Amino acid sequence: MNSFRMGWQGIPVYLALAAILGRIATCKVVLYEATLVVINPLRTHTIPRSALTRADVDDHGTLELHLHRDDKPIPAFAFGGSLVDRIKGTSEKAAHTITAWLNTPHASTADLPAQTHWTRSLYADAALALCAVTSVAGVLWMALSGRS
Repeated sequence: MNSFRMGWQGIPVYLALAAILGRIATCKVVLYEATLVVINPLRTHTIPRSALTRADVDDHGTLELHLHRDDKPIPAFAFGGSLVDRIKGTSEKAAHTITAWLNTPHASTADLPAQTHWTRSLYADAALALCAVTSVAGVLWMALSGRS
């Protein structure tokens, strides 16, 4: 006879999957007047216009942003070179849009460094927290109930 003791384990798995998919779904690249913001699943990069040299697409179709002072490019997970991207060319379009943004006249900004911080995703983080709480509560309940 299956009871809740057997079925509760699917809840944390669902919540973990929702957290992962939620982080992937919130990835994007946003152009503002003086900055470009790259929101990846774990890290968010805020890049001033003055710090960005160029945007291009690598061999795998991923959009990469190159900075003045850094040899390592910043990949944009939102334009990761998927199969759909190979047909639609969205990474190339994004690179052209960013290049046009770089070449438009703008008010001079100070030579600010790029900033990187942890990405906050309310729903994904809440799903991950609920996953942990549900797992701990379920394990404690099973341990305290004494039945396996």
